[in-house]
Amino acid sequence: MKSISKCCLVLAMAVASECAFAQANTQGGTPRRQRPAAYVIPTDAPILTKEKGGTYVINTSGLCKDVKGYKDLVPVEITIKSDKIVNIEVLRNNEGPKYMASASQGILDKYIGMKVKKVQNAKVDAVAGATFTSNALIQNINAGLNYYLEHK
Repeated sequence: MKSISKCCLVLAMAVASECAFAQANTQGGTPRRQRPAAYVIPTDAPILTKEKGGTYVINTSGLCKDVKGYKDLVPVEITIKSDKIVNIEVLRNNEGPKYMASASQGILDKYIGMKVKKVQNAKVDAVAGATFTSNALIQNINAGLNYYLEHK
């Protein structure tokens, strides 16, 4: 009889614990085991914008809709002045911050200061440990620069 009582007590505690967990997740308690919703990357931004002083800005959000890193799209914004890359900014994305930091530090600086036409012959390798993210960055940059050459 004692073993049945103990078994019922353990079962009741387990049910109570699960009910408390469910209540915390549905009534303003601290959510557990839930991932944040993924950021939806807008793909309707203008691809090429000409600014004052002959500066061009290329946004690859709409240009590279099929180029994905490890998790999702990895859009960039490339600033060009006098046919020279002056800045590359990684736009908001869903890649892990650690991998994005590693990939962007190892890749973006290699392009800054380069003439756009020379980039086509440049060899930029992916960063070990962030290969998918690196390759997506490289593909976005190359697609953006090719678009610039065709539409400036």
